[in-house]
Amino acid sequence: MAKLAKELFDSRFLEKWYRHYQQVVTGGALAAAQDENLAQWLRIQARIRHMLPKELQEKLATLPPDLEEVQHSWEARFRQLANFAQQHGHTYLPADAAYEELKDWLIRQVIAKTYLSASQLQRLDQLGVDWEMTISRDHRWEQMWHRLQDFKELFGHCRVPQKWPHDKQLALWVTIQRRLHANNKLREDRARKLSQLNFTWNGHDVYQEQWEGFFGQLLAFRQAQGHCRVPCRHRKLVSWIERQRLLKKKGQLPDEREERLNKIDFIWEASSARKKNWEDKYRQLRAYRQRHGHSFVPVNCRENRELGCWVATQRALEAKGKLEARKRQKLDQLGFVWAGQTQRTLQERHEAIWEQNFEKLRAYYQQHGTCQVSLQDDAQLQRWTVWQRKQFYKGKLAASRIDRLNELRFPWSVQEGYWLRMYEALADFKKQFGHTRVPYQWEGDPQLAAWVYRIKLQQGELSMQKKELLGQLGFDWKVSRRQVVEWEGMYRRLVAFAKEHGHTRVPVKWPEDPKLGKWVSRMRQERTKLDEERVALLNRIGFSWSRHSGAEKVSV
Repeated sequence: MAKLAKELFDSRFLEKWYRHYQQVVTGGALAAAQDENLAQWLRIQARIRHMLPKELQEKLATLPPDLEEVQHSWEARFRQLANFAQQHGHTYLPADAAYEELKDWLIRQVIAKTYLSASQLQRLDQLGVDWEMTISRDHRWEQMWHRLQDFKELFGHCRVPQKWPHDKQLALWVTIQRRLHANNKLREDRARKLSQLNFTWNGHDVYQEQWEGFFGQLLAFRQAQGHCRVPCRHRKLVSWIERQRLLKKKGQLPDEREERLNKIDFIWEASSARKKNWEDKYRQLRAYRQRHGHSFVPVNCRENRELGCWVATQRALEAKGKLEARKRQKLDQLGFVWAGQTQRTLQERHEAIWEQNFEKLRAYYQQHGTCQVSLQDDAQLQRWTVWQRKQFYKGKLAASRIDRLNELRFPWSVQEGYWLRMYEALADFKKQFGHTRVPYQWEGDPQLAAWVYRIKLQQGELSMQKKELLGQLGFDWKVSRRQVVEWEGMYRRLVAFAKEHGHTRVPVKWPEDPKLGKWVSRMRQERTKLDEERVALLNRIGFSWSRHSGAEKVSV
């Protein structure tokens, strides 16, 4: 039973529990209201919270308040009792159908007093709860039966471990029911109700169920693998196998079980099984060396995890002086890397792999102009870049590697990769137009226009490195949402003006074309910043560079 207590909260239970918990967290009260199974799970958690490990109790405590009504939680029932006490001045609930559920809850608190928190005890005391209230044996039995029902809903069976620390009362009650049944002193109606839950009436049945469960696992393994040589990573099943061997050696294994094991070619001698397993793994290692050119199998080898664990075991045995000389000699023939050589060999392989991926990244950058590798282009290289970022943010990436990646303008985050692409687009814009004033909602590149506008608004949040990069382009930080016309278009409008009026002195506030007047004024102000080619174009049409020339009225 002590072993059973440890197995209740196994990985399968926790996986299932967290799956339901995540559904509640994601969907909230609405999901629970629409899914009766989820709502039922919530209600059970509220009742059996004291049975759960502390970690799971803390998780339940973080659920939002709007789930209380779905849970019928302790808080919801307490509020009902508090309202009754406020109206009547006491907590003695009448024998009325309207208060039946609340009375059942109150009796559960009295029976399970030892499992209440200090805060819950204090709050019930303040309401004047009578902890010595008379509870009939029938009512007490019914309450414990409901707790056993919750246990079965939680774990899928009624095998409550003896002296179970999470609910000692329930464990003792279950033991008493078995004892009364064995002595023919359990009432028929109670025995019938327990049988409805598939109650386990004696310890022998418990162990029989356990044996059948492990035998089923071994049978499934044999059907999948073709043998009964279970690897050590299946710890529980391996322990059960060893117990069967020991029981047979002592003559304590029932004939019926021995016969069933023989039918599936059970290996009774562990030494012969280990020898055969060693030879199988050695052949796998030899095949691995033929494919990869070395026998340095990583422990977490995706290709063959069992082989990786076996190789690590051979190293450990050799380091302790427990590996047979014959086996060491055979492994040496494959160029096996022993414990004293692993660090240097591992470092050399890591360096070679890093260099190989770095060169692939360099080639990708030269081809695509970015280090933001697409999964569709090269999934393996993309995963490598993600790993570099993780190591960088953990402070585990060597400074020399950081410098080499920086030479490729490596983005240390996905957001930074986007930022660098936009920066390069802005640099191209500067080469083309001579400035960084990308028009708001510019049709030539709306994405760049939006990015430039956002950068200006977020100036205070930018790092010094990014500000320096923008400064190298002569970035204009003034925020403007004007729809700016391209330079060539404005120049053509000025040429048309000069042909019509005989000069280029466009008034700043010329009503017929206000944008042209402002553009002419800006050309005068930015003369020193204009490209020589544009200055020559303006001079060709006799452009007036004087600041005051635009103030003259246009002759009509």
